[in-house]
Amino acid sequence: MKRQGIHKPTIEDAIEIGGIETLHPGGFALTKRTAELCKLKKGLKVLDVSSGRGTQAIYYAQTYDVEVTGVDISEEMVNFANQRAKEKNLTDKVKFVLGDSQKLPFADNSFDVVINECAVGIPDDSQAVLNEMQRVVKKGGAVAMHESTWLKPIHEDKKNEISERYGTTPLEYNEWVGMLQNAGISEIITELEQWSKPEMFWDIRKDRKVTSYKKVMTKAEKSKTVLRIMKQYGIKGVFKVFENEKIFFKTIFEGELGYCLFKGVKN
Repeated sequence: MKRQGIHKPTIEDAIEIGGIETLHPGGFALTKRTAELCKLKKGLKVLDVSSGRGTQAIYYAQTYDVEVTGVDISEEMVNFANQRAKEKNLTDKVKFVLGDSQKLPFADNSFDVVINECAVGIPDDSQAVLNEMQRVVKKGGAVAMHESTWLKPIHEDKKNEISERYGTTPLEYNEWVGMLQNAGISEIITELEQWSKPEMFWDIRKDRKVTSYKKVMTKAEKSKTVLRIMKQYGIKGVFKVFENEKIFFKTIFEGELGYCLFKGVKN
């Protein structure tokens, strides 16, 4: 489904505009679990697809001594991430390049492990993203992703509405598994229940523990974000963000939307 943007600014837009560094649902606990399943170790070449500000890629390099390439479609993000790697003296272990996850700028069989944390559903063609992840990983190499996943049968109109408000496209569990299989990924293992608890959706700060979805941002951060949204979208945009957030979290509290970790290998 291609989102039409009628509910902009979305939740993803608001996070981006705010400039606050956030993680995916589950935070570093899920990033660590992803790395464990992929058996990251010294000497492996890892691709972090849609690497954003470079938080996860730098974590992999520091924690597991792997060589990481991050790729992102935003030049601003790529520049920011490369500067961060430089500040941490990791330029020999981590680099970030510009590229579209639906058409990765790498040769076939270039990496030992390919990971996408919370960004398969953002582009229009999620299947193309998975196809590309499979293409650039070596045969027998690990492919991992985690994404928002519907937990209950929901009318298509409601799915579309929530996707537009969220800024990404959740799919049903069987749809994600089917897409991975279509891409040529086998031996798929998944973890759904433990990452679908409501508190996982606001455990997204790198710098501190968050105990409520209303406390993801501090008052100062929220004020700054509101001003930035107003500058770009006007006062109506601010009210739209509040509306989107309320409706989005309602689907989580009602057990309709969860989060799942998927890991497989290239056939």
